[in-house]
This record gives sequence, C-alpha cells and structure tokens, in this order.
Amino acid sequence: MWESGVLCFLFPGFYHKKGWERVSAAQGKKTTLLSEQEQCVYYYIVEQMAVAREPIRAISVSTALGIPVDKIVQMIDKLEGLKTFLFRSDGKTVDWAYPLSLQNTGHELTSHKGERLFAA
Repeated sequence: MWESGVLCFLFPGFYHKKGWERVSAAQGKKTTLLSEQEQCVYYYIVEQMAVAREPIRAISVSTALGIPVDKIVQMIDKLEGLKTFLFRSDGKTVDWAYPLSLQNTGHELTSHKGERLFAA
C-alpha cells in the first residue's frame, strides 16, 4: 500500500509505519469497507492537500496514480459517502480529507517548519 511521505515529513508522528491503523482507529470500522486501491487514493488526496494547499481534482489523482478518472470519481464518491474520509464542499473538488481541511475549521496544525494547515 502507498504510504504518505509528505505528511510524515511535514508533521512527524502524524502518520507512521502503522499510519493506516491509526487512521482506522480514528475512523472506526469504515476503513474495512475500503479496498487497498481506495486507501491509496485516500492517502494520495490527503498528501496532495498538504502540498498543493488547494482543492484536489479527480483528474489530477487519475493522472498521478494511473487510474482511469471515472474510477477515481467512483472512489471519491464512495469515500465521501462514508461521511468520514473526505468532503467536496463544491461537489467537485476535495477540500476536506481527514485529518486535514482547506477550510478554516478553527483548529490549526503547525508543521515543524512552521507551515499551517487546518485540522478536519
């Protein structure tokens, strides 16, 4: 499974070698409903939110991971439908993916470099 490298770097301890188990504990049994590929897409979206600092489009995920865009859209729909993993406030681009939000939630995370993101 693809592991998030950027969040490890930006927020040490945020994800670790058992990162998925940590997310799983926070999100309950819903993680058992995800395939390995869906987990990969989820991790990629969270990482890209931390890097790009802008909403994530399905086409960019498709291009980066080499998965057809229609399949990415289906996976994003599923992840959003579970009401735990991510949200598209405009209905098109992902701007909230646990544990990060691009919207001001009032809960800030600060990296060891001083970069700031909002907690979902």
